[in-house]
Amino acid sequence: MRMTPEEKQELDAWVEKEYPKSMERINTSDPFHQIGKKILATGVVSYILFVLIEFSFLETVAVVLLLLGMILEVIALITYFRSLSNEK
Repeated sequence: MRMTPEEKQELDAWVEKEYPKSMERINTSDPFHQIGKKILATGVVSYILFVLIEFSFLETVAVVLLLLGMILEVIALITYFRSLSNEK
């Protein structure tokens, strides 16, 4: 489906208006997401090390890190979706 020039202009205007709001929403959840991502990666590395060297303490550390990382990712999602519902 082709857009008419008027529709394209209207879409461009809408994007120009909404883009800053979208970036603001993403930035509110970004700290939780960045920390959660690092913790999840550390948990995966810990689990890989546990599998390779079979040191039981690493399994516990891996599970705790993975759970903590998932909790932080859930917090990031909740923060993002709350910012969607709090539009002005």
